[in-house]
Amino acid sequence: MAAASIIVHLEGGPERTRRCLESLAALADEPTFEAILVDDASPDLAELLAGLSGDVKVLRNERREGFVPSAIRAAESATSELLVLLRGPALLAPDALHHLLAACDETCASTSGAPGAPTRHASGAASDGDETCAAGWGPPGAPMCGAAAAATPEDTGAHPASTHALAFRRRDADCLRGAAGAAAGFELAAVCAELARRGTVVTVPAAIAAPASTAVAARQTPGERAELTVVVPTLDATAPRVRACLAAITANTPAPHQVVVVDNGSPPQGFTAPVNAGLRAVDTPYAVVMNDDVEVLEGWWDPLRAALDDGASVVFPRTVEGAMREDFAAWCFALGAGTIAEMSHAPGEFFDPVLRVWFQDTDLLVRLRAIGRPPRLVRESHIRHALSATVGTEDPALRAWIDRTIAADKAAFARKHPTVLST
Repeated sequence: MAAASIIVHLEGGPERTRRCLESLAALADEPTFEAILVDDASPDLAELLAGLSGDVKVLRNERREGFVPSAIRAAESATSELLVLLRGPALLAPDALHHLLAACDETCASTSGAPGAPTRHASGAASDGDETCAAGWGPPGAPMCGAAAAATPEDTGAHPASTHALAFRRRDADCLRGAAGAAAGFELAAVCAELARRGTVVTVPAAIAAPASTAVAARQTPGERAELTVVVPTLDATAPRVRACLAAITANTPAPHQVVVVDNGSPPQGFTAPVNAGLRAVDTPYAVVMNDDVEVLEGWWDPLRAALDDGASVVFPRTVEGAMREDFAAWCFALGAGTIAEMSHAPGEFFDPVLRVWFQDTDLLVRLRAIGRPPRLVRESHIRHALSATVGTEDPALRAWIDRTIAADKAAFARKHPTVLST
């Protein structure tokens, strides 16, 4: 039986997934392990995962379940007494598994894999491995090594909650259910918190794990001219959904690109104003406009660029795992610099400024149809979309302003296109 079961939650991205698998293949021969990959309804991993062999189990969710339910399913399938849970397709250093399993040893003979090396508790205190967890992150008197967290390359003493790989005993796998309500991106931290109720969770400095996307942004040649500008309007550039949007662009856009984030939340101005401002900054052959709750998936850009080069004026990708419009899903669309100039409502104003929050995309759709060049759906390009999370705000003042503005936009659109809404 393998000494450990390594669980990897996969949502998509062949390149990141391939790098993760390569890092698993490069782990030291001892300790032995099985890999359990949970394909969480990804749109682009079938071919890669179909070619795997050896001590690898592939579990597939028919619909997106999320990190914690996927980890629970994998833990139920595990055969080893120790589980190593990765946060997405992380990269483990070749000796990381050895150090994590040593830290989880019942005897606590070694907490770092190297005699005398200190281990960082969740409390921030250093330990020589011979004490209980009374000073650590866990209940007094609990075993010193309740769970072991890998360190990050940037900080070998990082808090366990920031880890990309967490090792714990399979008998404690029911703690995963206690983390089920964690917000996206904080699931592994929640698992750490649940495990800390049973024993100390420690960071193991000698075990290094990093996200597979770390090196992606460095692929371009310094000084190379960008071919693409991505415009992202938002009410809060620090929001988690914006960070997820930008991370997806960075990880999944190999073409030279630049991103223009227009934060118009003080006070909110709607959608048209920030998009127009962002498009005025475009100095590249191509541009993409996307909502801040869009996440592009691997391989998204090349098919859009090919469709533009084929003569399309405006193109848009297919939205997976959510609502989709096939006439014009304007939460993410691409166009060339020529179309920006040709289809602008006025110089420097791509969308009609009268339509502040709603109907500006429908106005563009009507105008493109009128010249016989409607937006083109590119099915080979894939994104995810949270369906206008900003417009769905629960803030009462913002909600009231949006409702009033949408009503005004509808009236303005009806004046501009009197026959469209009535058909």
